[in-house]
Amino acid sequence: MNPTLLAEVEAWISDDPDPLTAAQLKDLVDRKDEDQLKKHFAGFLQFGTAGLRGPIGPGPSCMNRAVVGRTAALS
Repeated sequence: MNPTLLAEVEAWISDDPDPLTAAQLKDLVDRKDEDQLKKHFAGFLQFGTAGLRGPIGPGPSCMNRAVVGRTAALS
């Protein structure tokens, strides 16, 4: 597995306020599902004219408590 991606995922897991999404990422790491991890870490959701929108799931490319919290903190 790509060590840079793995480090990014592990850092996200340690800061994730939601145990469910953290567990989903841990499961993907345990299964070495790099393709799925890449999808969840393909960049941060951007706040646009329609607000913050994206699929629900773990990681910065999806809607979850961590992304919403970080976006609210930056506002």
